[in-house]
Amino acid sequence: MRRYLAASAALTLSLLAPASAAAGEILSTDVSVADAVKRSCIDAPLSGGQGYAARTATAPASGWVSARLNARSGDWDVAIFNTVTRQRVAGSAAFGASEIAEGFVARGDRLTVQACRRSGAASSAKLTLESDAVKASAPQELSLVRVATPSAARKDELTRLGLDLTEHGGAGFVEVLLHGADDAKALREAKFIFTTTIGDLAAAARRDRAAEQRAVASGNVRAAAFPSGRTGTYRRLDDYNNEMKQLAEANPGIVKPITLPERTFLGRTVQGIEISENVRARDGKPVFFQMGVHHAREWPSGEHAMEWAYELINGYKARNPRVVQLMGRTRTIVVPIINPDGFNTSREAGQATGRPGGGSQEIANLATPYEYQRKNCRINNTAPDDFDSTADDDPAEGDCVQAGKPNVGITQFGVDPNRNYGGFWGGPGASPSGDVPGGDFAQDYRGTGPFSEPETRNVRDLVSKRQVTTLITNHTFSNLVLRPPGIQAQGPSVDESVYKALGDSMAAENGYASNPSYTLYDTTGGTEDWTYYATGSLGFTFEIGLGGFHPLYADTVAEYEGTTAEAGEGGGNREAYFKALENTANASRHSVIKGGAFPGAVLRLKKSFTTFTSPVIDADGVAGRTLSFPDVLDTTMEVPASGDFEWHINPSTRPVADQDIGRPPNGGAPSAPTNKSGTASQPPCPLYFEAPNACLTGVTDEVFEIPAQQPGAVDNGFATIKLAFPEEADLDLEIYKADSAGKATGAPVSSSAGTSNPEQTTIGPDPDPGKYVARVINYTGGTTYDLNITFAGPRPFKPGVK
Repeated sequence: MRRYLAASAALTLSLLAPASAAAGEILSTDVSVADAVKRSCIDAPLSGGQGYAARTATAPASGWVSARLNARSGDWDVAIFNTVTRQRVAGSAAFGASEIAEGFVARGDRLTVQACRRSGAASSAKLTLESDAVKASAPQELSLVRVATPSAARKDELTRLGLDLTEHGGAGFVEVLLHGADDAKALREAKFIFTTTIGDLAAAARRDRAAEQRAVASGNVRAAAFPSGRTGTYRRLDDYNNEMKQLAEANPGIVKPITLPERTFLGRTVQGIEISENVRARDGKPVFFQMGVHHAREWPSGEHAMEWAYELINGYKARNPRVVQLMGRTRTIVVPIINPDGFNTSREAGQATGRPGGGSQEIANLATPYEYQRKNCRINNTAPDDFDSTADDDPAEGDCVQAGKPNVGITQFGVDPNRNYGGFWGGPGASPSGDVPGGDFAQDYRGTGPFSEPETRNVRDLVSKRQVTTLITNHTFSNLVLRPPGIQAQGPSVDESVYKALGDSMAAENGYASNPSYTLYDTTGGTEDWTYYATGSLGFTFEIGLGGFHPLYADTVAEYEGTTAEAGEGGGNREAYFKALENTANASRHSVIKGGAFPGAVLRLKKSFTTFTSPVIDADGVAGRTLSFPDVLDTTMEVPASGDFEWHINPSTRPVADQDIGRPPNGGAPSAPTNKSGTASQPPCPLYFEAPNACLTGVTDEVFEIPAQQPGAVDNGFATIKLAFPEEADLDLEIYKADSAGKATGAPVSSSAGTSNPEQTTIGPDPDPGKYVARVINYTGGTTYDLNITFAGPRPFKPGVK
């Protein structure tokens, strides 16, 4: 239920809502501030002086409190403080005069709301204070588990469960955040083996936040290695915006503010700064785009993006030769928080549960589930996908509380921004529309269409209007530097050799692994699968650290400066980012147009084309039609006074058009099918996936062969292995390479171990010839089976535009 609280016209008048007022009264007020004063509104309650107005109120219910401030023009900020402790409950310090501050409170908390006029002619603003009651109950235990995924097929099966997959994975495993017993049950029913890494993630986070605050309070914090000098704990949303505002005001020649065009569903602006020598010129420098926090709970990703801005600004002002040279040749755009609604929810929940003194247990219980929010705050419509009407469209509304739909595993509201980009949208590794379990409430819900979300449309707009030649989107956690493609079936990009070399070079500094994105698990709708394939910009995902979504702040500092064990002699993400900026400046890595024109003339490059999604997978896992949408890249520059211009741009041929798809057939035919029938080994072994070596029975190995390619005779692009069995049985399938004795060797190359009948898996393209073992696993009560191996030719060949 929503309630608005507003103070009377008196400067400070406590509003003590009676019991009846908690049922939904809406109160608001106008505040007048005669003089503008440039100072921070969010650091502490102001006392005396000019430039602000204050109101006080008492929270009528435990839950979420929101202050909104709107003026006609200028720059206004707002903050909410606990009147007794003087601690900040929430704040907002965006560019402009439209502010939203949200945080958690307990019933009866006395609040001071502070409206600050920083600049501009408008001397009055509308102030409202709104309360959302959140029912406090003992939260389900959050745990981090490591799930065994011995093959790509098992990883695919895991992604289809609608669980909360992290970006931490490697050879044979993916880590998953479990929100209670139901999530663990889903893993067991799908026959996944898992071990617990962190038994109570929320308790661990509370310990980390408490340790950070004790260190700050005691003064026992080592000298900060972050360029900003920040110590202690993570920024909140208003901290980011406040600091970017101050940096732009203090350094107008090299920093300018950026506001992306679309507001979030709650009405927030998405903000950043641009950094370059002569920053306000419309020149032809190439652009390095740094961003963080697509996923709300990944707090370090924003910190590193923000600190990179300080790195350049401080270095330029200190006349560091490397920085001065690079800022003269490039532009850097930093947007530290792509998903501000989600981040504010997660970060304020963490703040509420980790406040000095611990806060009330009631606040901890109601806030804890929100700390691990991943997605944005969109309200969902669970109707099945319908691309011919608007029946399935999610309403253009947001709510970061959504009482009754808290963030608990497979019932999480919102859309995952990093599954919503148009490149290959709708394919594997992203959940389609639908009701629980999964569907709209899956952690990787893709939205109702490509670029359905304002967060992704903002990035698309910026990249479409600037010549971004290098891009890093920061995430946590896994110690990875990832490059496209997100799906293995796409094959290596046309720029793989250059892409890999740059990725490897950056990974040598931070100690991360440099890999194609699909090696983690297949995903579609990710950032770089649009930015690279549409523009040619070399984009990377950094998965920062190994310590979780938001570990101790000191660990995040260490990742930046390169003092982790994994970084070794490297320079950490600081030096990795420098290598990305140097790649931006390297004219051999992109195209350059040089010429002469009238001084002041505006040059334009415009390209219109059609982008295609993946064949869209529906709620039954069936790939259907491919969608398309128009894309336009439209960039400009202004010819300088000399009349000579140099414009650094991305290649004219898009990588997706340049890349060969499939391969030409070799003139042969696929091999003939192989069919086998058998009786399952008895008795069954239901513990196979937990302790396969303990199974003396229940396993039957069938040897088969994939014939070698023979031009003009044999052409096997793919091999499909299908296991069928009686309806009442439950058999599973694993595929291994066979040794010279016909025995299974190594890890499975593929598998199918779900609840399907038949179980089926495909290996390819162009699987290695030789002998294989199809392992038939009698999981519970299987009797007979039919094993069928069929072969198919290569994907139809589509040559790239050369």
